[in-house]
Amino acid sequence: MIDNALLRKALTLWGIEDKKCELIAFRENLTYKTFNNIGIQVVLRIHRKNYSSKKEINSELNWLQALNQGNINVPKPVKSINNKLLEIIDGRYISVLTWINGKHLSEINTIDNSTSKDKVFYNLGKELAKLHKFSDHWIKPDNFYKREWNINGLVGENPIWDKFWENPKLSNKQIKEMLFLKDQCYIILNNNIDDLDYGLIHADAVRDNVLFQNNLKVNLIDFDDSGFGFRIFDLATTLLHFINDKNFYKIKDKLTKGYLDTNYLNLKLINIFILVRSFTYVGWNIKRIEEPGGIARNKKYINNVFNVVKKLDIQFNIY
Repeated sequence: MIDNALLRKALTLWGIEDKKCELIAFRENLTYKTFNNIGIQVVLRIHRKNYSSKKEINSELNWLQALNQGNINVPKPVKSINNKLLEIIDGRYISVLTWINGKHLSEINTIDNSTSKDKVFYNLGKELAKLHKFSDHWIKPDNFYKREWNINGLVGENPIWDKFWENPKLSNKQIKEMLFLKDQCYIILNNNIDDLDYGLIHADAVRDNVLFQNNLKVNLIDFDDSGFGFRIFDLATTLLHFINDKNFYKIKDKLTKGYLDTNYLNLKLINIFILVRSFTYVGWNIKRIEEPGGIARNKKYINNVFNVVKKLDIQFNIY
């Protein structure tokens, strides 16, 4: 439900007239496209309840500031009239970021030239690598805190996005299969932990959170799920969303080449991480099944898990 009184209070804190405000996303956060008091196009976010703490959101905004200074293509936080990056109104956290024009990665097929399409995925891999590399050298503030997409956060007993093997629409057979897959992935990740680069990640480089420009430059937006995690998880997140694309293996090649041309990464477990990423959506949807489209989405997410195993011919005995 949209709280117009809350929105007006938020706009006032950034000196924005509400008549210039347009709701563009009504999902996890309420996201508005508008203009600030000096005419710059911005995004105002009313953050969802009970997900990110004040410390986490402040850390995200501090990180985005630093990434901008490091010439990484991400939105820039905008301070309120109180000179704050984050405001709290009626218990809700509010932040504002610069608007970035561009087409979403979901519109990649509007590009006719296959070479240009390849370049977009190459540039995305490169941008993720730059983000990871810069973040390793960035000196974080003392109070910096972000969630951990570690082994336990992905395939432990209490994953960040819920216990996917307890999704109520799973059959008994599917529950057993999910638990088997989960346990195998846990063992493999644990046995290969020394080969996995870990640090700050975007954690949600899906089609809607990647923009490309006419010059094929790539921007990353929406750092709501960002945190500490395995760098390979960022690549796996993008690849999962193209698993059914006829050019999947070409996309995989261009994305990973863009990354490796910029930063080293051990890709031995890339297929395992695509599978692990598919688990997360089965868990994420548990509390959203009753939403419009939730049942169909749930079925798709469950099918995706087994499709990934088949498509990538995942055999656990080789890891």
